[in-house]
Amino acid sequence: MSDLTVVISDGPNSDFKKVALTGEMDETSIDGLKIQIDSILADLNVKILLFDFTNLKFINSKGIGYLVSVHTHLSKDQREMRIAAANEAVMDVISLVGLTTIIKYFKTVEEAFAGS
Repeated sequence: MSDLTVVISDGPNSDFKKVALTGEMDETSIDGLKIQIDSILADLNVKILLFDFTNLKFINSKGIGYLVSVHTHLSKDQREMRIAAANEAVMDVISLVGLTTIIKYFKTVEEAFAGS
């Protein structure tokens, strides 16, 4: 069983929420993540949701699928999802499936907060 720690914090302004993930994002950790993210998805005041992958060690297809569903949910309300700071292994998976073609990727969290 994998372990995923989720820390949700405010961004530089009220439009942002940051979700910092530590550990592994796979089928055993997605349900716990969904529970924590659902309240953000329901809050229409959150215009940009940033996933900080600085400490994410692993992601599989189930994790990718969940990210796509979050992106789709936000897009329906003209809101945006961003991802930032993935390590090489995680970035390889993200790139391989073409996730960066639909979700904005930034090398650092700071760039993601500033980026448009």
